Formats: sequence, C-alpha cells, structure tokens
Amino acid sequence: MTLDDRATRLSKLELIRLLNAVYGVESHVDDIIDRYLAAGEGPGDESVALVETLSAQLKQIADEDEFYGYPGSYDFSERLSSVLSAIDNLLRPQDPQAALSLTETFLELADEAFQRVDDSDGYVGGIFKDATNQWLAIAAELRQRKPDAENWPEKVLTFFDNNDYGVLDDIITNSAALLTKHELNQLAAHFEAEAKAALASPREPGRYNFEAAHACIGIKSVAEALQDMALYEQATLLTSPVPNTLQLASIIDFALAIGELDRAGYWLEQPQWQDDQCRYRSLRYLWLKRKGDTDLLKTELWEDFTQRPHRYTLEPLWQMVSDPEKQQLRQQVENLARDAVGPEDWVNMLLLVGSVNRAEIVLLEQPDQFASVHYGTLLSWVEIFAEEHKPLAQVMCYRALLNDLLDRGYTRAYRHGARYFHKLLALDKVLEDYRGLEDAQAFICGLQTRHWRKRSFWNLADYPNKPPKD
Repeated sequence: MTLDDRATRLSKLELIRLLNAVYGVESHVDDIIDRYLAAGEGPGDESVALVETLSAQLKQIADEDEFYGYPGSYDFSERLSSVLSAIDNLLRPQDPQAALSLTETFLELADEAFQRVDDSDGYVGGIFKDATNQWLAIAAELRQRKPDAENWPEKVLTFFDNNDYGVLDDIITNSAALLTKHELNQLAAHFEAEAKAALASPREPGRYNFEAAHACIGIKSVAEALQDMALYEQATLLTSPVPNTLQLASIIDFALAIGELDRAGYWLEQPQWQDDQCRYRSLRYLWLKRKGDTDLLKTELWEDFTQRPHRYTLEPLWQMVSDPEKQQLRQQVENLARDAVGPEDWVNMLLLVGSVNRAEIVLLEQPDQFASVHYGTLLSWVEIFAEEHKPLAQVMCYRALLNDLLDRGYTRAYRHGARYFHKLLALDKVLEDYRGLEDAQAFICGLQTRHWRKRSFWNLADYPNKPPKD
C-alpha cells in the first residue's frame, strides 16, 4: 500500500493530529508544511498567504549568517531546492506573475549563498541554474499572455551583466522561447559594439580585457540561442583573429552540434593543429562520424591505433570492425610491445577485446605496477574477471584496492575495505595455486604488520589487527 493510499484512509482529524505531531521536529519540514497550508488557502487574491510564506522563507535564508561546510552543502542545496520547487509547483499555477517575482528574489540570493557555503560538488550552483531556467519558463508563459508587459531583452541583459558566480551563464543561450529572433540579434549587435569599444580603448592596456571578453561571451550566447554559426565564429575572431586550438575546438564542437559540417571541416584545416595533434585527431574522428564517412574513419582509427596504441582509439575502432577484423585487431592488441603502452592501458585494451587470459598474465607479470590504478577501474576489472572465473586476477585487484585504501588511511571507505578483505578470504578458499604471489596468510600478515593501528578497519572486517604469536 502506497503512502497516498494510507493517507487517504485517514480522517481530517487524524491528519491534523499527524501534522501536529510532526510540526516542530525539523525546521525544514515545518517550512514545507507552512507552504502547503498557505497554498491550500486558494488561488487568485488568496494566493497572498502563499506569497507571504515563501517571501518570509527566502528572507530567512538571506538573513542567516551560518556557514555550510562541505558536509552540509548538500542539505543547504536541498533546502534551497525545496523553496524553488514550491514557487514553481504551488505558486505558479495560482499566480505566475508572483512566481516570476519570487524566482527573481531567489536568484538575487546567489551572491549571499555562495559566500556561506563550500560548494565543491556544485549542488548549490546547480540549484541556481535550475532557478535561471525556471525564470525563463515563467517569463515565456507570461509573455504569451501579455507580450509587451515587460522589456524582456533588458531584463535578460541585466541578469547576464550581473553574474559574479556564473549561475546565469546560460540565461541568453536558453532564452529562445522568451526572446524573438530580432531581439536576440539586437543583443548580439549590442555586445558587438561593446566588444569593439573595449578593444579600441581597453581599461588596462596590456592586461586581460574583461569587458571585451564579457561582450564576446554575450555574442556567443546569442549564437547558441539562434544556432548561428557565423555569429559564433565572430565571437571568437573579434578578440582572437588567429584562434588557438582550444578556441578552434570550441568552434568545431559548436559546428558539429548544429550540423554545420562544412564549417567544421574548414576549421579542422587550420595550421594551428600542427601543435595539437591529439585534440585534432579526436575532433576529426567526430567530424568523419557525423559525415557518415565510416570507411575513412575506420582506416584512420586503425592507422592511429597502430602508431599510438590507446584504448580511446581502440574503443570506437572495435565497434566498427567486422568479426574477421576483430580477430586481427585482438591479436594486434595481444602482441603489443611492452614498452609501447603502459600496463594499465594494456589491461584495459585486452579486456575490451575479450583477451581475458592475456590480461591476467599481464597482471601477474607486473603486480607492482597496478598500485595506483583508480579504484573504479579496478572494480570494473574485478567484475569482468569474476564473470570469466579468474579468481587469481580478482585477488590481485582486491589486494590493490585494499593496499591503496589502507596506505592512504581513508577511513570513510573502510567499510568498502572490509568487504574487499572478505572477498579475498572467500577467493582463498577456491584458489589452489597463487602462481608465485604470496598466499592469503602471508598477505594478511603483511597488512597486520603495516596497519595494525587502524583498529576501526579491523573492527569492521571482524578480524584480529595483529598476527597470532608463535
């Protein structure tokens, strides 16, 4: 039975008793209850109660001075998200104009919010980007009803020009539903004039020209909204008549995204690519794929892989070749010279082409070379080796995971380490030959000797932290 089913069986008096029991336990839950109670008072003029409630909650957030460190940043973002969602889902159906106004108030919190939170994971930034898109959606809805009620291009421009934390970066890019093509072109002309003026009379000659760069970002944003290739190119060429390869890559990515394959091909022919062949090849392969020139793409990928073996070349190539060609390519991967590729890349490529036995041999031949492999990669290897019934290869991966975790003293992951430890104990029961590697008893004794002080790990593993005395 769902929560809805259970709630509908309660009488009004029982629901009131439930709210009374919950209210006051957690402040953020109280805020949600307050919003729903205010929303229940009705639409139209009666939405005043909900507006007042939401306004008070936004003011409370603005007036606080508590700093949210990294552990608390997610909870803070959830609190912000809850208010933003209520503006959209509760207030907007009743009073879209008020919802737009409160969304603007929410966006004005950005500077204050980012000064009070460690947003390393970007949760808070994501909420403000959602608020930007919410503002655009409500504004577009209102403009359909009253086309001339606001100077919408001016409002969008004001937001774009007051964007210290980057949360409004996409407001012009995503404004095609709100602004007309003519209005967007007017914005582009405005930015072009600003860029040229800033370039002609820089505020600080010889230093980074922020004003020109900001204006060119504006032109680029309009180009993205209109999917205008020439405008996007202009945004780069105004400040960089000879673009570097990063700028060229941005132009080509945009051209590929909007289907301007001829322009992508033109920019791929620029001489600057001589100094950035790796990026060039990656973009050229994308271009050939978009053109549908699969034969040439396969030929170039195979040539590239032969000259510079790498799994990022092998992956798309493997998907394109025929079954007979796969056998040839698999043999080529198996026969790579040891100095042609690093051991981690080699194992990745061997597993990609299904050479599991050869991958296990590479692990056994160079066991010390895998200590620094990322845990995500090791776990993906373990999964493949388990499917192929390769217990010794699994042991090597789990040992690398456990050694890395304990060597770093990464206490937050000790519960995972305990799981790896018991996987090793289970694998030891089915392994008859360690083929030159130290057996389970010797490995565990080494762990106890080096890491006996890490008692929290041994407690989680439910295993003695010191070897037994002779």
